[in-house]
Order: sequence, then structure tokens, then C-alpha cells
Amino acid sequence: MAKRKNLILAGKLIFSLAVLVFFLVVSKISFREIGLKLKDVIWGWLALSFSLHALGLLISAYRWQILARAQGDRVPLMFLAKSYLVGTFFNIFLPTRFGGDIVRIWDGSRYSKSLVKSSAIVVVERMTGIIVLFVFALVGSLLRLDMARTIPVIWGALLLGLAGLAVLALFFFPFFGRGLERVHAEGFLGRIAQKFIAFRTTVLGYKDKRSEFARATFWAFLLQLNVILYYFLIGKALRLDIAILDYFIFIPIVLLIQIIPVTINGLGLREGAYIEIFKFYGISPETALSFSIIEIAFGLAVGLVGGIIYVSRK
Repeated sequence: MAKRKNLILAGKLIFSLAVLVFFLVVSKISFREIGLKLKDVIWGWLALSFSLHALGLLISAYRWQILARAQGDRVPLMFLAKSYLVGTFFNIFLPTRFGGDIVRIWDGSRYSKSLVKSSAIVVVERMTGIIVLFVFALVGSLLRLDMARTIPVIWGALLLGLAGLAVLALFFFPFFGRGLERVHAEGFLGRIAQKFIAFRTTVLGYKDKRSEFARATFWAFLLQLNVILYYFLIGKALRLDIAILDYFIFIPIVLLIQIIPVTINGLGLREGAYIEIFKFYGISPETALSFSIIEIAFGLAVGLVGGIIYVSRK
């Protein structure tokens, strides 16, 4: 089993690098030009952008705490913030942007005493954020139809996101629950069915916790506003002349694309998306890559803090 996981991880890493190299070759990237772009950044905007990580961390931890309390778990805010940082560390080399959520689920189970319950809490917490991002992108695209028509990846990502949300919604329809309850298999299959039932029941329990769910969604909205502002400030640091409204369209699109579990932390997919989107503004591929490099560097810096916290646990 471990050997198979290692092979899958290696395969995704190779695929990530292949996608990245493809865009580098097709776009005829000049690394010298990237160096000049990074050298010419406005450091004040860059520092302000990086500082928003701290605000986002606190909002994320508080939202997680709200949803955990709704399930009867009293988890210290600082513990959740540290868990988020550790999760960011694991995001660096795990598939999709949410690979580190496995760590958060494990941490949460220390208080919930149940991996299934902890998984449900983290999934709900993540889904509120994804839904807000999806709404941002959809509304923004309708307001900027000229941009959406010119960049096909926007509608493709929106359709992909809509399909994902539809599949998730089916899981919570009554007929799906009745189907799970009819499973009377013994052994492994039976245990899996029971875990799915417990997971589904925990998530559906938020219907009776409307106040807590509404508060968590409100903080998800503020968190995603913080995310958009974070990327907007990176753009300011690179002297990009892009209206902030447009960031509400293409940043959620890029983040949704990175959820696709075929690369390590979205490597390759992220860079390709930036290159294609920035073409609309007449912005060079080198600038698009510089934008991505700054994002990656910030992620590595935050992940390093999480790595130190993780090692200190041992």
C-alpha cells in the first residue's frame, strides 16, 4: 500500500513538472526577464500582501472553531491556528491545495474523538469557502462577459466547479441516505457504509445549527475577500494594471483549478492558468510566472513555520 502511494505521488510530481515545462516551452519563457520582473517589485505592496496571511490564518481558525463548537467540540483557537500552519506545510508536497487537510482532520479528532466527525467538520469548513469563491467567480464573470468570452478557461472552470458541487449535493439528498441505510454488508464494506452514514449525519446536523453555520459562512466570505485582496496586492507589487473586480473572477478560477487532484499543490496548472488569463491583459508570460513565483514563495515561507511547529510536536 505504501509503495503504491509513493508511486502515485511520484507520478503526480512528474505530471506536474511536465505540465509546467510544457507551458514554459510553449510560451518561450525568458528566465532573465522573470529575474528583472522580480527585481523591480514594489516591496511595500509585497510586505502588505504577505501580512494578510496572519489575518487569513486567524479568520480560518475562528471559522473552524465555530463549526467544531456546533458539534460540541471545544477546541482552543491557537491549537487550530497551529494546525492550519502544519496543514500548509503538508500542502507543499501533497496533491491539490487541500492535501494538508488530512493533518487538520487528524488534529481535530483529538477533541472530537472521531475521525469521521472531524472529517465532516473540515469538509463543511472547506465547502463554505469554495462556495463563496464560486459565487465570486460567477458574479464577476457575469459583470465582465467580455473577459469571460475571451478566456474559455473561465467557463470551463465554472462548469467544473458547478459539476463538483452538484455531485456533492447528491450525496446529501434523501435517496442517497436511504441507499446507504440499505447496505447490510458484513466486514469492510459494511464498516465503510456506516462511516459514510455517520459522516453524512454529522454534516446534515448543521441544518439544526443554522446560527453557527451562518456565522461560519460570513467568516468564509470575509476570508475570501482577504484572499482576493492578497492577490491584488501581489499584482500591485508587480505593477499590474488590473482592476480589482477582475481579481474576483480569475483568482477563484485559478484556485478552483488547483483543486483538481492531478498535480502536487497545483504546480503546472496554476502557472498555465495565470499565463492564459494574463494574455487577456497583454501581460507577458514572464510576468504571469513572476506572479506565481511570489505566491509559491509566500506559501513556502508560511509552510516553513508549519514545518517547524510539526517537528516541535515530536
